[in-house]
Amino acid sequence: MVSYVGTPPHRLSSLADGIKRDALSGVVAFDIETFSPNGFPYDFRDPVVNFSLVAPLNGLGLLSLSVIGDVDLEGDMLRLLYGIIHGFHGFYLLTYNGARFDLEYVARRGCLYGLNFSSVLSSMRHIDVYRIARRVITDMPRCDQKTVERYLGFTRAMGHISGDLYHFSYRRFLQDGSLEPAFYNIEDSYGCLRISDAILSFLAGKRRE
Repeated sequence: MVSYVGTPPHRLSSLADGIKRDALSGVVAFDIETFSPNGFPYDFRDPVVNFSLVAPLNGLGLLSLSVIGDVDLEGDMLRLLYGIIHGFHGFYLLTYNGARFDLEYVARRGCLYGLNFSSVLSSMRHIDVYRIARRVITDMPRCDQKTVERYLGFTRAMGHISGDLYHFSYRRFLQDGSLEPAFYNIEDSYGCLRISDAILSFLAGKRRE
């Protein structure tokens, strides 16, 4: 299969470039969800069915992009993701444990559709907030995202959904159009931003001491 590394559709890249120049702060958080009813997808066989990108504005505000769809639309969704990421070239890309999961997963699944995600992701500067949290928050036995968010006092609107139960919520999207799984995924991306901001504030305070 020939790998797709060309320029994505003009409308996608120009849209992101225009937003970047005018309003965004140069940081975007990213998270994916897979349809994995049989447990964690260690073998990369489960399809990507949901992804989100959340970027802070230059001021009090957020840009939130969310895509969710049927398993049969995985190829179209990943092509869309490829174009969107291309439009954010040069940004800092924040993930939570994305070095071990999200980024490798989209790269592996993208290969099935001729998409070279490794190439387009190399245009961004990746920061894995999970790795930073493990170094900074030393008094926690676990550093999974929800545990760290609770430690920092953050609450979620979709607190009743978790990664291992996501497939139940996703089925409700397929059955009756419930957007709860999409909101959960957005909160994962947004939570990554919140944790990074809290860590930066903590480190800044330590430097002033």
